[in-house]
Amino acid sequence: MATLNGAHNLADWFYTTWLGTLASAISLSLIETALLTAVLAGTLLILFYALRTGVPPQSSGRAAREALLSLLPETIDGDIADLGSGWGALAEVLADRYPQNQVVGYELSPIPYWFSCLRLKITPRANLEYRRANFLRADLSAYRAVTCYLMIGAMKVLSAKLNELPDGAVVVSHAFSLRDREADEAIRFSTTGATMYYRYVVHRSGAPYPSAFSVVTPADVAR
Repeated sequence: MATLNGAHNLADWFYTTWLGTLASAISLSLIETALLTAVLAGTLLILFYALRTGVPPQSSGRAAREALLSLLPETIDGDIADLGSGWGALAEVLADRYPQNQVVGYELSPIPYWFSCLRLKITPRANLEYRRANFLRADLSAYRAVTCYLMIGAMKVLSAKLNELPDGAVVVSHAFSLRDREADEAIRFSTTGATMYYRYVVHRSGAPYPSAFSVVTPADVAR
């Protein structure tokens, strides 16, 4: 009972001091102040995880998603992983494009993860799931295709992790390459400006990725 009373006292103090003072200072109601506090807390939480992981939760635009899809095979024999799935836009498109495949979005930052789960509740997709997890600690050996939109630092760490993928698995990256690997294909699309998209294919018989590197930049590449 003492603990419960203490919690109530703490809640009363919070509302009567912090919220009350802030509301008075900026002429907002308690409800408006509570909403503002929630937004600020959410923003700080997103910032904290962006600093922790080195990757802000950026969303791929429609043109970028189409560019990524064009680098994936028409059919994939196995599961698909979206590493750093953010707000869930690309993972949803992958689930729609490959309805017979299980798509897993990995996202560590809680706000984008919760938002993605909410989207999935509103528009369910039986072959899509999100995991709030660090993909660097996940087992990637079952995935036949991987997509990612990360940053330079994260790509350096990811490179060794991708050696877990099975032979023939495809890795497609938005904007950032694996600096210690040469891409199977690198393409610039007219609809996405100067942004590059990279495809890597795992080969177990030799080097992890092929050494051939090509750049395709025709104006009519994009769909």
